[in-house]
Amino acid sequence: MSKKPQHAKHAAEKTSSLKITWPKKSKDREYETEVESVEYSSENEPEAGKSVRNISSFAKHNSHADSILDNILLIRLVIASVIFAVSLIIKMPNFARIILLVLVSAAAGYDIFLNAVSLVQKGEYFATSVVVCFVTIASFFIGFGVEGAALILLYQIGLLLIKFTIEKTRKSAQDLLRYQDEETVRRYSELIKQDNVGHMEIEDTMRYSSGSILKLAMVFAVIYAIALPLVTSYGFIVSVHRALMIILIATPVSVVAAMPVTGIVGLCYSAQQGVLFKDAEALEKAGRTNVAVIDKAGVFTEETPHVVSVSSDIIDRDTFMNFASHALYYSEQPLAKAVAAINNQEYRLELISDFTDIPGCGVELKIGGAPVTLAIRDFFIKRGVQPPQDNNEDTNGQVFYMTVSDRFVGKIILSDDINSEAFDLSSGINDLCLNRCILVTEDGEEESQRFAYELSLNEVVSGCDTEKKLKLINDLKQDRSNHVLYVYSNGFQSHSQADVDMRVGKKAKFADAQVKPDYVANIPFAIQVSRRTKEVAISNALFAFIVKSILIFLSIIGYCNIWFAIFIDMAAALATVLNSIRVTSESLVKKYKR
Repeated sequence: MSKKPQHAKHAAEKTSSLKITWPKKSKDREYETEVESVEYSSENEPEAGKSVRNISSFAKHNSHADSILDNILLIRLVIASVIFAVSLIIKMPNFARIILLVLVSAAAGYDIFLNAVSLVQKGEYFATSVVVCFVTIASFFIGFGVEGAALILLYQIGLLLIKFTIEKTRKSAQDLLRYQDEETVRRYSELIKQDNVGHMEIEDTMRYSSGSILKLAMVFAVIYAIALPLVTSYGFIVSVHRALMIILIATPVSVVAAMPVTGIVGLCYSAQQGVLFKDAEALEKAGRTNVAVIDKAGVFTEETPHVVSVSSDIIDRDTFMNFASHALYYSEQPLAKAVAAINNQEYRLELISDFTDIPGCGVELKIGGAPVTLAIRDFFIKRGVQPPQDNNEDTNGQVFYMTVSDRFVGKIILSDDINSEAFDLSSGINDLCLNRCILVTEDGEEESQRFAYELSLNEVVSGCDTEKKLKLINDLKQDRSNHVLYVYSNGFQSHSQADVDMRVGKKAKFADAQVKPDYVANIPFAIQVSRRTKEVAISNALFAFIVKSILIFLSIIGYCNIWFAIFIDMAAALATVLNSIRVTSESLVKKYKR
């Protein structure tokens, strides 16, 4: 004797579906989550961008040690500011003023200088702190000590303000989760403290571009410093001063400072809608989706159907169910789980032989030597056999007929309960204007076509077991222009070849995103949030580039100085961080029709 098959152990478990006004609020239900940590490697990151990453690090911002360091830094900045003011207001010999300005630079930014030395030793010659220190020292040598001291002072103040603004924006992002359950709040509170959780691929692109621009700016600055005195009446001190400003402005601080926090805001906003991405990079990939593959079971319908009725005019119900449960013992189809859930008889596996599983259609085998077929109507018709017609047949369910020794002995009708979110989900997916949206089912062709028509989905692949679903995704990925999103509920414990695996359920160990069962209708909105997040990140970068372009132009024509350049650049960085919260502006997120 044998117990129930392994796959049927939890067949009776059901997840209730409750209709809720969108966007959804929290449920009094805790969801277990399993999230794999993702590490970001900066091995190939341009040198110009490496030190900027420290600005947006979220790890341990609330620690007591951090608070002490911030207080010490504030004291240093106050002392440096007082000394700087004294050097400007009080009359004194030039050498005394230079000593005071050096003290200002040391008090305000000795840690920046130490960091720059460390970076140079590692060969990172174009890091932002290295450039800032180089411009500061060069300013003293060409007689612009006031601007050099102002540069390091304003740069340090700017870094502190950016850190403070990022922390406030991060807390605002956390506040988006106030309607979610305690487990989600706890999970995301820990998640957004990780250094690279807000990292997006667009950030790498911008860092690379900024690094290239900085190198080009340095080449241009050198040529400009040499050429200006040769073609105008300006001396080399003026040309070098302007060249230093060009190099300083070309640093990528304001371009990329806001990108990690933008990713975090997008993550929290999506989580507010019940779609939980493991990091901002996964969120970004979802926004590029142009092909969606969506499983029927557990997404549009309940994960496991249930038996509506069992009928037989030939044998009694217990005998019929005994044959059916043995016939489906080795099957992985939803029908097998539904039958196993109501079977109360022991299995005699030695009676089963010649088993054949036909996904989407049924099974064929022998029980005690007698041929048994349990399949849908289409399967029998294609073999030239007409199942008995019942005018009272429940057309809303899926009907499976059983033959024993080529004689029809009865039928099983399964539920086909479409969950309360299915129509909103299909409508939202259609309004995303994807290239393709493919429904995959384990049902037969006729049933699958009927279901797809009911949900207004124009592409369906029937008779899909797990292997066939994964092969479909692999085939789609052969075209590099396809960015595939796979939405599923069960079937395998790994990651498919899709760009984004999105699992509906309580656990999502191998998936890129978890969707709570009551929130599946918000999947399209989460994709729109992803697109909006990238738009905000790009608009922030473009704004910073425009500001830098204007400052470089003003530097070239002589209407800018070093302290003004760094002040405006840091102000632009602060503006981009503050602008990140606009990801949550629903009027700016393109809503799909409900």
